[in-house]
Amino acid sequence: MYYITLDLEWNQAYAQKALAVQRQLSARLRGEVIQIGAVKLDKNMNICGSYQVIVKPRYYKKLHRHVSELTGITQEQMDAGVPLKEAAEKFKNWCGKDFAFLTWGPDDIPMLKENFHVNSIQSDWLDVTYDLQQIFNRQTDGASKQRSLEYAMEYFEIPQTLPAHDALNDAYFTALVAQRLNVPEGVRTYNDNKGEYLESSVIGDADAGDDGYVTIGEMLEDDAVKKPLCPICSRPMSLANRPLHSKGQRYTYHYRCQKDGDMLLVLKLHRNFNETWRAKRTVAHATEEQLEQFKLGLERSQGRKKVRRRKPGGHRRQGSDNKGGPKE
Repeated sequence: MYYITLDLEWNQAYAQKALAVQRQLSARLRGEVIQIGAVKLDKNMNICGSYQVIVKPRYYKKLHRHVSELTGITQEQMDAGVPLKEAAEKFKNWCGKDFAFLTWGPDDIPMLKENFHVNSIQSDWLDVTYDLQQIFNRQTDGASKQRSLEYAMEYFEIPQTLPAHDALNDAYFTALVAQRLNVPEGVRTYNDNKGEYLESSVIGDADAGDDGYVTIGEMLEDDAVKKPLCPICSRPMSLANRPLHSKGQRYTYHYRCQKDGDMLLVLKLHRNFNETWRAKRTVAHATEEQLEQFKLGLERSQGRKKVRRRKPGGHRRQGSDNKGGPKE
């Protein structure tokens, strides 16, 4: 089997343009892919090929200034690119038949699928993919935080010999990091653990054919949130604490399975193109440290609520002035 490190660069539209396009398409399109870069590694993790193409966008045709500054891609280069369907067909042929994608972080494959969807391109051949960032964390310090590719390069003392934010260059550096890791073992344990989650899905995704949730309250009343099953034994779980609402429309629930122990169910809310709500829903075992942080979050949240309930100036006794003395 081959491993293919993949990186993308995509153009973004200004808010009004993006909203107009998404309403026209009745689909989400956060950005439009303008460069695909990939490096192929054989079973011994030797580099044996590369692929790079500049893609001409179909909807977001004006290159965003920030994207140009970040990537070095010009409007002229983008305009001279190939259509996505042509690029995708050539890329699929280059990938071959027995391969798995390695990406740095979780964003590239969903973005490519989003682009394939609005261009009526089959995307199931993108499904076998692993987040190398997670494998790196597990095989180094075990942290769960997101690390940049530059961090991993510094960790392994890989020199930055090429400019960053070029899809092929970043795919190449990802391949060099992959060579320092035990990728087959990482993939095996990734399968066993389903990434960092026991369960991960999206609910209310209008792009996938769901209606979406009209209100957040409607979502929170859904059985997927209020009556979840244990992802290990499929038994009903019981709610162990009140939910924690954090900034950025994030809701965390502490559930308990009698057989498999404490779980944290997390919802990260986003707007659909049609102004309804969707959420990434994940379930994972809860560590003691995570439960402690969850409880601290509940305490802080309760303290903020008490402050908000207090009336300006505090409560006065009838017949008293501000200094506490009797009124005349």
